[in-house]
Amino acid sequence: MATTKPRKARAQSPLLKSYLLAFNALSALLWARLLFLTLWFIATPRTTSAHRIIFGQTATGQQPWASVAALADHLSGGYDFHGLGEATKWTQTLAVLEVVHAALGWVRSPVGTVASQVASRLWAVWGVVEPVPSARTNPLFATMLFAWSVTEVIRYTFYFLALLNIDLYALNWCRYTFFLVLYPLGAGSEAFLSFSTLPPLRTLPYVPKVLGAMHNMLHSMPAHFSRALMKTNPGRSLLWSVARARAAKSAGAVWAPIQIARLVLFVIWWPGLYVLYTYMLKQRRKFFAKGKTVGGVNKAN
Repeated sequence: MATTKPRKARAQSPLLKSYLLAFNALSALLWARLLFLTLWFIATPRTTSAHRIIFGQTATGQQPWASVAALADHLSGGYDFHGLGEATKWTQTLAVLEVVHAALGWVRSPVGTVASQVASRLWAVWGVVEPVPSARTNPLFATMLFAWSVTEVIRYTFYFLALLNIDLYALNWCRYTFFLVLYPLGAGSEAFLSFSTLPPLRTLPYVPKVLGAMHNMLHSMPAHFSRALMKTNPGRSLLWSVARARAAKSAGAVWAPIQIARLVLFVIWWPGLYVLYTYMLKQRRKFFAKGKTVGGVNKAN
């Protein structure tokens, strides 16, 4: 997780240090459990044909994309595997406390950076996966969770040991190396998982279609009745709902506000990914150049 220059944390009392140790230990264990379940899900055969294609046990001459399709089918449905999705949403929601820690000055991480990164994860969980059933069966959920869980096990373990003034080079190496793969995998999975929940892009723009349907309705009503509806919030809401339904019937799909938000976030995701990724590359070069950890928070996703 890329950051700006960290603030100086307040002096930690023994009680606060004990709390932070417990929080990081608990978080590391919860993410380790999710990582175990994710690996278990990935390793569990579900269909014989898919298993054979993935592991090269079919005859030569198969279709080029057969392995990709089989892998996607194999990774589908991870949300319901031993409560994996349910555990993910609450484990990730626990990270809200990190924003509180930064706001209170208990840790050095900048509040804005932590808040934006936690919000991004919460959006993926509560704004995409939970409200859209198809996202729960999407294979990108499994790849996203794999990247998240590996990253968080390393990160929380690092924080826990740092509180004890224990510096492990191997752990630091993992922090500044694994993100090379985990960050694109995690962020890319988040972005395309969100994109998969959108209506066909050919149905854009929906606003002119809805406004056109509303215009036609208003002109088909008696003037005094349409004016009365437009003067009240319930009346305008009713007109808008009916107009959206008519536009959906004629166009095949109407974009809800949350879907527009997902599309906008998908577009701005990539410049943000580039900025954070290049920043972390710089941090990685500093680490290997100095042979020691670099200040601040550096999360792979």
